Amino acid sequence: MSQELMFYATAFLITVCSVMVVTNRNPVVSAIYLVGDLFLLAAVFASLDAHFVAAIQVLVYAGAIVVLFMFVIMLLNLGPEGKAHLRIPAPELAVLVLTIIGFTTIGTLLLTGQAPGVGGEWSPEAIQANGGNTFTIAMVLFTKFTWPFEISSILILLAVIAAIVIAKKDKKQVVHD
Repeated sequence: MSQELMFYATAFLITVCSVMVVTNRNPVVSAIYLVGDLFLLAAVFASLDAHFVAAIQVLVYAGAIVVLFMFVIMLLNLGPEGKAHLRIPAPELAVLVLTIIGFTTIGTLLLTGQAPGVGGEWSPEAIQANGGNTFTIAMVLFTKFTWPFEISSILILLAVIAAIVIAKKDKKQVVHD
């Protein structure tokens, strides 16, 4: 019961941090809430005895990726005053609606007991027989999921390059006669 209560408390804090990431006007503060979100997610992984995934979550995401985000935020020189006049455009509204639909679908699957990925070929016994968590994760990541892993790294690189190009553009408009 204590572990279940701890999970719900952590899930509540993850939800609060996630909402603060999206609703905060200051991008630096949003990135700090993202760090809290990622640390809490690592705590969930640790409570599920996935200590390797929890450590990687802290090292890679809370460490490296958020530092990369902060670098891009500082490079773009974003501030809260720049976002004060913005309204919610249609693409952001569509993403919000799709996110709500996605969470509703996942919640329905969890409540009906039809959640994919629970059990399957990787039971705790199968993981131990295969060589442990780290070996199993590495083999699955670098055999079945090589392309998604590489594509995500390329997308992150393209996002950073796009941010640098946007930041380097001259802000003054030149009028040609």
